[in-house]
Amino acid sequence: MRIHWLVALATSITALPHAASADTISLAEALARAQARPDVAVAAADLDGARGERTQARLPFYNPELALAVGPRMAAGTVGVGFEASLGQLVELGGKRTARRAVAAAREDLAQVRLASSTRQARLDAWAAFHLALVGAARVDSARALETLAVEVAAATATRQGLGGGTQLEVNLAAAEVGRARHDRVDAETRVDHDRAALATAIGARGDEAPEPSGPLPAFAAPAASLDALIARARAERPELQAAAATLAAARADVDLADAVARPDLRLGVSYALERDVETAHVALVSAAITLPTRNRNQGARVAARARLRGATIERAWTGDEIEREVRVAYAAYVRAIAAVHGFDQDVNEHLTENLQLARDSLASGKLDYFQFNQVRRELFASRMAYLDAVAEAIAAQVALARATGAEVLP
Repeated sequence: MRIHWLVALATSITALPHAASADTISLAEALARAQARPDVAVAAADLDGARGERTQARLPFYNPELALAVGPRMAAGTVGVGFEASLGQLVELGGKRTARRAVAAAREDLAQVRLASSTRQARLDAWAAFHLALVGAARVDSARALETLAVEVAAATATRQGLGGGTQLEVNLAAAEVGRARHDRVDAETRVDHDRAALATAIGARGDEAPEPSGPLPAFAAPAASLDALIARARAERPELQAAAATLAAARADVDLADAVARPDLRLGVSYALERDVETAHVALVSAAITLPTRNRNQGARVAARARLRGATIERAWTGDEIEREVRVAYAAYVRAIAAVHGFDQDVNEHLTENLQLARDSLASGKLDYFQFNQVRRELFASRMAYLDAVAEAIAAQVALARATGAEVLP
């Protein structure tokens, strides 16, 4: 009964369901889809809004005013009719319109930086999630190979014990290894489900999509430039610095606008009046008026604008220091991570199934006893999993370095 049960279990392992081929996705497809995910679309909408505000800022703030008036005119007991038409225009002084255009231009620049940053972040997220899902799939393949072998060995051990060639202890240990291998396989499958869900989120997939990445694990090389060169690049290209600079420009424009609003405006007008009673009178007038900013000189807005300017100046300087610190940490972490990956014997780790088969053949030929075989099997599996963990850590380190330096990821 034990043998039949083990054979059935081995068959069920090979028949485990895989993701549908319709959900297979390449790295290039993942990066392209990430650029259209919702947060990037929101940033694009913000940019469209900023462009609309800049278009509006180019237009005069006030339109001309046309006024008409008509009514009875009573003078010296005579009732007549009075009619008046006037055309007025409020003319902004003090550079208000120029200041509004500068504010709108700075807001548009900031929105462009944020869109570029969102797009780049989406691609980084997709690149990392894609390769981590590949690592998860490799874990599952290794765990399934190990479980299949454990079941086969347990069946063979039970058969040999039934023929008088094995011990009950070996049979019990083999059965225990089956349980351990099954747990490892289930754990790997659970992890890869989370990895694929993270990939779906990174590319903005629908809730019912289960994308399965297709492609090789990434190869890791030494950093493309020195630490000093990467720091210089980060200070020139990091979106956060560009955003801080755009925010500072917008804050300065806000100060100019707040000051401009405190200055007086000029109202110009022309009017024509017709008065008709006993006689007809025509009156034409030209008028001019100026506002007197005495009680309200935009004091609060001016104080607030200067406070925001101080904050933006501090943030701009502080951001540069934080970016340099981040690059230094990310650089060191990436160098250590790729050294850890390269420290593994890739031939051993990339051919786990073949090496397990060699160990099984050695067991069958008597070159290894059961306990030696079990030790070899565990070491091979542990080494493979440690290697995949190192690859996952290197993926995270590479993305962290790309994010710190403002670099782009490519298919």
